[in-house]
Amino acid sequence: MKILVIISSAHMGNTRKIAEAMAKSAPLTIAEIDGAPEYDLRDYDIVGFGSGIYFGKHDAKIMQFAESLPENVATHTFVFSTSGTGSFDKNNKPLVDLLKSKNKIVLGSFGCKAFDKFGPFKLVGGINKGRPDENDCNAARIFIESVIHAFGDNEA
Repeated sequence: MKILVIISSAHMGNTRKIAEAMAKSAPLTIAEIDGAPEYDLRDYDIVGFGSGIYFGKHDAKIMQFAESLPENVATHTFVFSTSGTGSFDKNNKPLVDLLKSKNKIVLGSFGCKAFDKFGPFKLVGGINKGRPDENDCNAARIFIESVIHAFGDNEA
């Protein structure tokens, strides 16, 4: 099984940390969004999309890349995010819905709180210091295992 995880981890490196945690439990390749076009998505069984949440949304580059997916690639997908404020189901929903509108099977959605010192949070030294922590990383590993299991169930 081959898994590609496309990320935008521009602000604090939180999303990369979660992707790297997933890589400890699954055979996956991590690609930054700017390098993603170099990959042939047909070579992968599952493609994940993750980024920090900026003003309630995934990074615009991730959304644009997902929007441009041809119908015949990246059939099985998953979504994840890191955020200072939480609301993961709400924040992930636009990307999940976009993938579903492109006839992709979304095998799961994950999110965790993360250190955030963007905008007004900078004035107080940031929020969620130390996050994602080991508990978040463990949850990410459990999540990617559930994605693999869901893929197996979907293929059966």
